[in-house]
Amino acid sequence: MNSALRRKSCCFIAGVLLAVIAVTQSFGQGRMLDGYIVSTQGDTVRGFIRYDGWGTSPMAVDFVKEKGGQIERVGADAAPQFFLTPLNEHYISKRIGVLNIDLSITYEIAPSFEAKDSVTVYLREITSGPKATLLEYLDLTERPHYFVEKDGKLTELLYYPFYRLIRGRKYLIQYDEYERQLPALLSDGADPGPVRGYSARDLGRYVDRYNGVSDKAVSKALSAESEMEIDFFVMGGVESWKEEEVNLKTKPTFGAGLRVNLPRRFHNRYFKILFSSQGSISETEIYGYTFGQNIKLNTLEVGAGTYMGSGNFRPNLGFEYSFGFKGWRSTILGPHAGISFRRQLSLEVSHFANFGSLFSDVGFFNQPRISLNYYLNLNKLFKSRK
Repeated sequence: MNSALRRKSCCFIAGVLLAVIAVTQSFGQGRMLDGYIVSTQGDTVRGFIRYDGWGTSPMAVDFVKEKGGQIERVGADAAPQFFLTPLNEHYISKRIGVLNIDLSITYEIAPSFEAKDSVTVYLREITSGPKATLLEYLDLTERPHYFVEKDGKLTELLYYPFYRLIRGRKYLIQYDEYERQLPALLSDGADPGPVRGYSARDLGRYVDRYNGVSDKAVSKALSAESEMEIDFFVMGGVESWKEEEVNLKTKPTFGAGLRVNLPRRFHNRYFKILFSSQGSISETEIYGYTFGQNIKLNTLEVGAGTYMGSGNFRPNLGFEYSFGFKGWRSTILGPHAGISFRRQLSLEVSHFANFGSLFSDVGFFNQPRISLNYYLNLNKLFKSRK
């Protein structure tokens, strides 16, 4: 590629990136979900609450009684509780103590586990019952901390990793006091069994057993957006390829792969891996040889991207690295784009631009692959079989 074309390609890439940032920002203002707030007088007021994914626990939320109405900022002084109906998430305002333990600091002596600061935030209810409630607080680094409320008293279940210098050597200390706290706090009931991991699911199941509630209750309470999800997907479409010494006409292509959806406020973002094949095709048809063998045109690609918006129909945009097995064509570092229905059925266009052309003599534009993709949520599949 000559220098003039390289400069034009760089300008095009810069324009694409700026457009992506602008579009992502326009779709990134959160979404208004059905729900209700509970006033300080105990009245339930139905309306819509702006949901931003909340990587950290919110101190206030945007609320509107009717779509198109005046949005008001509501905090704990006006609404001690609120509920998001589509996500089945209940939030309760609490004043909690905050421990200042920093994983980036190496301590010469163990840090204090007495809270010196406090903050009023909305805690997400993981599970509740007649005797105890488990709540979740997400700090400014998006790390979860769990609290048990029993007999009107709120107690943090302590789990804090930190680095400590001992005899001149640096050690990672896991302060897992929650393993002793939880059995002691809930000792007045039947033995709920061993305390397992420091997670909403494991701690929620322990509290459910103490409350005499089915283990499946906490699984139902946790929304899909609160956890990482894995989808298996199949792909079918058409693809062609043209570059120096390669001239493959449009052929059907099929594949299968996995997509990983990130949790909470990053739920729209994903990573995926795909194995695809166009079957066995003669070298004569691909390279124009007079004589040639049949070769399998298999491709492996890895990519990342994001969906935009929150409706049933969502556009998605991302980048991927794709290479053909046995080097039957050049590698691709380029974008993919599409539109999906409920993130289960997606029409995508890819392989139409190759940023690798900035570093090689491969052309920047190429004929695109057009594909239809169907995604099967493995989390829901395995949960339904339990």
